Amino acid sequence: MSIFSRIIILVFGLLLSVAVTAHEYWFEPLQFSIEPGEKLMAHEKVGSNFKGNEYSYLPTSYVFLNLTQNGETRPVKSRIGDLPAINEVIDKQGLLVISATTTASHLTYEKAEKFNSFLKNQGNEWVLEKHRQRGLPEKGFTESYRRFPKTLVKVGNGEGQDEALGLLFEWLIKTNPYTSKEGPIKAQLLWKGKPVPNKRVNIFNRVFKKKDKLIENSTLIKTHLTTDKEGIITIPRGQGGLFLISAVKMIEAPEKEAQETGAVWESLWASMIYKIE
Repeated sequence: MSIFSRIIILVFGLLLSVAVTAHEYWFEPLQFSIEPGEKLMAHEKVGSNFKGNEYSYLPTSYVFLNLTQNGETRPVKSRIGDLPAINEVIDKQGLLVISATTTASHLTYEKAEKFNSFLKNQGNEWVLEKHRQRGLPEKGFTESYRRFPKTLVKVGNGEGQDEALGLLFEWLIKTNPYTSKEGPIKAQLLWKGKPVPNKRVNIFNRVFKKKDKLIENSTLIKTHLTTDKEGIITIPRGQGGLFLISAVKMIEAPEKEAQETGAVWESLWASMIYKIE
């Protein structure tokens, strides 16, 4: 690897580590519906309220970044510095799934209020009592975090079903939003492949005016749901638009992570994005 490439990796890594603090992370295509033979272009985004900054492709940011279609999974063909982060021709039609597992990043909480607010917003208030029981300080402690995003794209007829791809924390869409024309969308939350019951889920829905697809001119609708005993939520179609569903699971930092970084907690973020016309 050249010195120039090392510098790019270092700079992008620093920018990303600053940007993702307590923010959502997702892959957003420029077009959610393409035809076979056309390019899939999708931005890696980090932000809040379903608006985010765009980041170039940086291979060290991921354990993997894959495309799955018709039962076949392969890594993206992006090169360091590509913007959009995903930019390649898709030859076959059918439902296409972008999925990733990011490498661990870290943040230090300098204010107790920030940690408390984060836990409340994600439905993880139980962590506060556990934090005290462990004798941890109210501030000045480190958290590691990893992301598990998925995005659904319609290629041609868009037929097919999302499938569990083995992510540690993962959304599984039970209703293909591109082939089902009526009724709600059902999604299941999985932890190590098993359903996660009674978990708070944040829903972000960007509704566009007719013939206007600019994020700046859209209306954001924010709600939250709770998974049932099978880890399933039912999301109304509403007025259509872009949907981002997100859940955050908190665990004690794994022993190796704790020893190497000093982290005392690890947050795991599962997200899914799709579009309804």
